[in-house]
Amino acid sequence: MERLTAASLIFMSALIVVSGLGRAGAQDVPILAGVAAPNTPGEIYWQRYRDDIRALSDGRLDATLMIRGEAGPEEQQYTAVRRNRIQIAGISTGTLSLAVPELAVLRAPFLFESMAEVSAVLDDHLRPVVSEKLAEHNLVLLTWMMDGWQDLYSIDPIRVPADVRSRKLRVSIDSASQLFLRAIGADVIQISLTDVIPGLQTGLIEGGEQSTQIFALAGIAGTAPYLTLTHHAYSTAVVVANKRWWDGLSDADRAVYGPAAPDANWYRGLVEDMNAAYIARAADVGLTVITPTEDERAAWRGAGLAVHDEVVSATEGDAQAFYEAVLAAKAAVAAK
Repeated sequence: MERLTAASLIFMSALIVVSGLGRAGAQDVPILAGVAAPNTPGEIYWQRYRDDIRALSDGRLDATLMIRGEAGPEEQQYTAVRRNRIQIAGISTGTLSLAVPELAVLRAPFLFESMAEVSAVLDDHLRPVVSEKLAEHNLVLLTWMMDGWQDLYSIDPIRVPADVRSRKLRVSIDSASQLFLRAIGADVIQISLTDVIPGLQTGLIEGGEQSTQIFALAGIAGTAPYLTLTHHAYSTAVVVANKRWWDGLSDADRAVYGPAAPDANWYRGLVEDMNAAYIARAADVGLTVITPTEDERAAWRGAGLAVHDEVVSATEGDAQAFYEAVLAAKAAVAAK
């Protein structure tokens, strides 16, 4: 969630990892790491976390924020928090699937119908099983971060699945996204976020998949002036702590660092408000927002649901059992 250049991000990442993070675990004040641009929900989130640590402990405890990419890109933060070079970090389920592959199932296209459903399924039903799996990799689940829907951006309009056929679309490392877009005929290309705008300018890609929040912050509208609100997957992160550090805390300290983590639904509201504001002024930045009709959305949904079996089969670990747990949770939420 930043606008750092690729060169500056690489430089800062190397500098911090080499000279600073190796000593972080020995400090009394834990490091909270993320990637947040100024005046965004991410920045508000992490500052509130630190403020609440101070408030709940009456100033006895504190935290050091590294939220401008100082701890490197997400993959480096993931490694650092597992090794206790940083103590708490917000990591996407896509990156965490490197340790817990089942988490990739959460990005199956059209698995969820609403943000409220996502929240209820994760918090009320899946938290115990995900916590157990993360603990096996020296991580403690503190809370979720709800980042919003994944949509499609492009240099030419996209309305229905047939419109992506043979188009060169950028995807993340997430296997579910790759399988979905490839199934509907896209030429899938995996590049980093920092390479998206140059890729659009040179013709390497013609569009891609991104959450509204990151799309806005990265300034992609200048080269990809169409945003199609497919809402085909939900982007979720997990705030995790290093387990050895966590287990070494006193009960009193755990009773601060845990509850101080901002509520997932509160953060979701911040993200929703920012996304709505961005969409409302889309024309000001030269962006055309395409909202599929009911029939068009049905076509997208049908194409997405058709690849669920393939997504589960391509996912390692206990993917089938995890997928069935998600479906059972969805049914329980619907019944409630």
